[in-house]
Amino acid sequence: MREMGVRGVLVYCADHRCGHWTTLSADRWPDEVRLSDIEPRFTCSACGRSGADVRPDFNWNKPVSSAMGYR
Repeated sequence: MREMGVRGVLVYCADHRCGHWTTLSADRWPDEVRLSDIEPRFTCSACGRSGADVRPDFNWNKPVSSAMGYR
């Protein structure tokens, strides 16, 4: 994960109908962890479904745009 420069992750609910997502710091996991290794560990706080789609957030250190709320 760190070899790719990943410092943050985008976590999307596994249920495409839910649409819940969040951003997290990737510092909690060791360097050798793959994103696919942590996907089953998540449970959506909105709908309760287990599993997630975890993607690198390459813009982790960039300021949040006030217009859209995205990084």
